[in-house]
Amino acid sequence: MSVALVLSLLAPAQEGDALAAVLRKVRDQAGRCVVAVEVDRESDPDGQTARGSLATHTDYYNRPRGPASGVLWDAEGHVVTSQFNVSGGIKKDGLRVVLWDGRRAPARIVGWDEGRDIALLKIEETGLPVLPKADFAKLGQGSFVVVLGRAPDPSSPTVNLGILSAMSRMKGAAVQTDAEMNYGNSGGALVTLRGELVGVGCNVKPQAVWGQSGGVGFACKVSVIEDLLPRLKAGEKIPAEKEPFLGIRPGEGNPDVGGVQVVQVLPGSPAEKAGMKAEDVIVEFDGKKVEDYEAFTDLMQARKAGDEVAIKVMRKKGKPAAGGKQDYAEHVLKAKLEERPAGLQP
Repeated sequence: MSVALVLSLLAPAQEGDALAAVLRKVRDQAGRCVVAVEVDRESDPDGQTARGSLATHTDYYNRPRGPASGVLWDAEGHVVTSQFNVSGGIKKDGLRVVLWDGRRAPARIVGWDEGRDIALLKIEETGLPVLPKADFAKLGQGSFVVVLGRAPDPSSPTVNLGILSAMSRMKGAAVQTDAEMNYGNSGGALVTLRGELVGVGCNVKPQAVWGQSGGVGFACKVSVIEDLLPRLKAGEKIPAEKEPFLGIRPGEGNPDVGGVQVVQVLPGSPAEKAGMKAEDVIVEFDGKKVEDYEAFTDLMQARKAGDEVAIKVMRKKGKPAAGGKQDYAEHVLKAKLEERPAGLQP
């Protein structure tokens, strides 16, 4: 059930009208900082789905030919968008940004980070409007947010309402929202109801298991983008394979000892080499306590391939006692993080 429908059921009509007025204000003010990104391609291998047999779902899984979205980052013409939006074989002079007033400006790619799905573009325009940055200390699960895009019609911004479903996804680099994201508004702005920038929509691509408009969307955090900017402005192209890789499928917390339950240890991975096993519970990572999944992903995000880390795990010791209580033994494992293998999701 959508947020808008819930509100319409729970709130009087006048409150629904007030919400609509807020959304229109966000659209009119913050929408000026959201642009359309037009790309002419020679070919598009990155936009092809691995689900080729599902011919009836071509439009759902394959990248359409229409524009995507981006966010004006500063008054000097830097634009942030999804790296996937500007991947593929782009023609010479085949990249343009369409501003809120209809102006079309030639654009060039300055740098990108494939793992976080962020790209930095540059247009030769100045005096551009910029969104204020959100204060994450005032946000949390359940906070209302809006995804703004400019596709398929660049002259009219799109508005999708939702909530923040999780504050730390993609190894801590992104937030999760149930506001619908698709190939059109990917790269657009995720903002608060005050029009403050929370992040930039990312990871809408055929390779993502959630597809598009599936009730699961992600936005790269504004703080992560700010940290990346010096590298991107210097022209760096950061491939996803350079992200740190431990080689586990983490689950939820363990009711007995907390931490993060290991669902699977991938063969040949740093975790397997370190002696980690399925059903181990990670309670400490490189000297820092692991409270939950979000804490674990934040700690992983702070490391890089090649780092050696100590990981404290709790491992089941024998069978549960008569009262159902499970005993655990503590193990400290030494793992050397590697680059993430190609083809694996972050």
